[in-house]
Amino acid sequence: MKTFTKIVMVAGLTFGAMATAQANSQFVAADDAITSEICVIAAKGNKMKLHKAIKEAGLTRGFVEDNVTCNELPIVDFVEQYGDNVAKINRYITAGDYTGTLISRAN
Repeated sequence: MKTFTKIVMVAGLTFGAMATAQANSQFVAADDAITSEICVIAAKGNKMKLHKAIKEAGLTRGFVEDNVTCNELPIVDFVEQYGDNVAKINRYITAGDYTGTLISRAN
């Protein structure tokens, strides 16, 4: 029984540490390109800031969806893997067509 208790405690601590590390992720644009900034804003999960950045860059959501890559991933996949507010951001980018695997767990 002691062994089982130790295993459960170690597993709990490991998962807790992983969650803490994931919650402290910071995104920084690699360069001054507007697409890098759009990637960072999208990953942070603020739809209004993303809308403003896309508009100020003179781009469209369709262009961003089809052409912007972040860390060699399409922006929708990047947001799904690393971002906050996954469903809201990806629904915005795809004009409501997002059907990703994380949509049921996102806000």
